[in-house]
Amino acid sequence: MRKPANPFVLSGYHSPAYFCNRKRELAWLEEQFSNERNAVIYAYRRMGKTALIKQFFYYLEKEKRAKTVFVDLLGTSSMQEANKKLANAILQQFENLHTGLGKKMLAMLSSLGATISMDPISGAPQISLGLVQASEAERSMEAIGIFLKELKQPVVVAIDEFQQITSYTRQNAEAIFRSWTQEFPMIRFIFSGSHRHMMQTMFTDHGRPFYNSAQVWSLESIDKTDYAVFIRAFFKKVNLEISKPLLDDIFAWCRMQTYYVQLICNKLYGRKQVIGEKLLSEVKQEIIQQEAPLFGTYQQLLTDLQWRTLKAIALQEIVPSPTAQEFIAKNNLGAASSVSTALQLLVKKEFVVYQNDHYRLHDTLLMRWLQQL
Repeated sequence: MRKPANPFVLSGYHSPAYFCNRKRELAWLEEQFSNERNAVIYAYRRMGKTALIKQFFYYLEKEKRAKTVFVDLLGTSSMQEANKKLANAILQQFENLHTGLGKKMLAMLSSLGATISMDPISGAPQISLGLVQASEAERSMEAIGIFLKELKQPVVVAIDEFQQITSYTRQNAEAIFRSWTQEFPMIRFIFSGSHRHMMQTMFTDHGRPFYNSAQVWSLESIDKTDYAVFIRAFFKKVNLEISKPLLDDIFAWCRMQTYYVQLICNKLYGRKQVIGEKLLSEVKQEIIQQEAPLFGTYQQLLTDLQWRTLKAIALQEIVPSPTAQEFIAKNNLGAASSVSTALQLLVKKEFVVYQNDHYRLHDTLLMRWLQQL
């Protein structure tokens, strides 16, 4: 595989050489796999959960201990779309599906209304039309399960943004997926998601289908010390130094959101200049300005009070109680009941998150942009 031109990879997963730490998390995933348990990983977006799972999969595949399938349900709105993504992920992983078990799976899916074609760009096989009727969802999942079960090696299926199924028009999507995992107990599953509260509820609420069905891990930030060593090593290879105070500044400014730390380091590395406060400040501004047009559209999506509440939380960064009289008076927000209603919408839309007994903006870059207005 070709080495990336910039070691601070921003999209996807490359290889272990460009992956930082997560030893505890990898050990935990290994324990679940070795003891045939399903696993749940949840974290806010841009924390690196996808890279973590793909790092784990890298070693499983390299050591030939399991076949792995990674499915991202982000953007799906129905069981049909979820089935299509799942089938396509399997097609990409097992491209030679014209003999044996693969041929059987394709025949079963075709009988349910799916068609197989070739991607005009990559040349890889893909499900082009999906499954026609919602009632066929269970049958198609059964066909996929049979195919995976009959493979000679163990199989691990990771389903990312799994909380998406709670928004499907069919109210029993959770029950269908739960029945599927029970029907094929020798297939291991990793469920991951970026909506922390929803993922917690799905697996810890005794009234939900997935209650107590998997081991749960909350993914937190990468250890600062380990991340600093990782970053410095790559700069050193091109004869650049980055001081501890500057790294501390980056970590604080990004609030340890992995993607933004990577983004700043990616841009600093690309400049190939001596790294000082001035250059770091320029890079921060460049990043903010690149996203400014998008952030500007958010104001049109929110009411005036919602927008002012969002900005007030951004300015303070951490707010224990946005409906407290002191906070409301300081920011001239009006009635506490109205602020409470605005806050509920901001949390629902994930502009604001509640964690460790306080409210804060989910997106660090949005927060930094609002602080400059």
